[in-house]
Amino acid sequence: GFQVVMFTHQDPEMWVDLTLVLWAAGLQVTAAWTVLTETSSGVREGNYVQGTVVLVLRKRQSERRGELIDLYPEMRAEVERQLESMLALDPKDDPNFCDADYQLAAYAAALRVLTSYSTIGDLDVERELRRPRGKGETTPISRIINQAVQIATDYLVPEGLERTIWRQLGPEERFYLKGIEVESRGEAREGVYQEFARTYGAKGFRTLLASRSANKARLKTPSEFGARELTKAGEPGFAGSLLRHVLFAIYRTASDAEYDPRPARQYLRQELPDYWLSRETAIALLRYLSTVAARLEHWRRDVEAAKRLLTVLEADSL
Repeated sequence: GFQVVMFTHQDPEMWVDLTLVLWAAGLQVTAAWTVLTETSSGVREGNYVQGTVVLVLRKRQSERRGELIDLYPEMRAEVERQLESMLALDPKDDPNFCDADYQLAAYAAALRVLTSYSTIGDLDVERELRRPRGKGETTPISRIINQAVQIATDYLVPEGLERTIWRQLGPEERFYLKGIEVESRGEAREGVYQEFARTYGAKGFRTLLASRSANKARLKTPSEFGARELTKAGEPGFAGSLLRHVLFAIYRTASDAEYDPRPARQYLRQELPDYWLSRETAIALLRYLSTVAARLEHWRRDVEAAKRLLTVLEADSL
């Protein structure tokens, strides 16, 4: 027979516990999907999920053995398949699911792969269930669950960016670009940015926020950053990232009364150690920001500067 479990939780540790319970019971997840169970009007604060994951279970029918290292390719394919099916059903002009729902779907896909195995390496399920775990402790199962979320963040690329560009970016860069996307849609809850920071691993995200007031949270514009939070290109963290130097170049252009982008272009040529290799990525970032942030009034001058800078970078040549 079949059993159905409906589960909603954003804490990966809860999904680890669920995995172990199902696994110890000899149950296998054979199907999983997300259904809309919450309206946006009911969400007051934070990046709360709009849906619930429905898991269909049945008794594991066969002995399947594997190693942890063998699970990752299979899990990547399963997570991507799950997300693809959700994206195909979700209308772009009026989406029902938020990023937290896609994160839940990634967890569910990981469960489907994990519970299909009767044995994984030397992992003792009974012992894992019984032993107390410290807060934040990393276990083999939690690493797999968190890997599923990482696969989802690689797959869910903001509209207007290419996947190849997205995969080159660091945690804070992804956080900033995703934040601009949701901000342009009217999102102003700090909880949303906190959840993105956790998902992308952007530990220093608060320095990127211009406001953290209730329902008025937003990211800094290039002009609000100015020359702050800026280090030598290539150094660790957001301050040394390509995006941060592109934002500074936008600021340099916006600071000019005539929006002259040539000094900013020269700045990028001098500061980026691999300018000609980074140029296409910089162009993609400028194109994205000048399009998405155009919906934001407080970005008006910076958007114009980004467009001017984009034009000269596209025309640049050796």
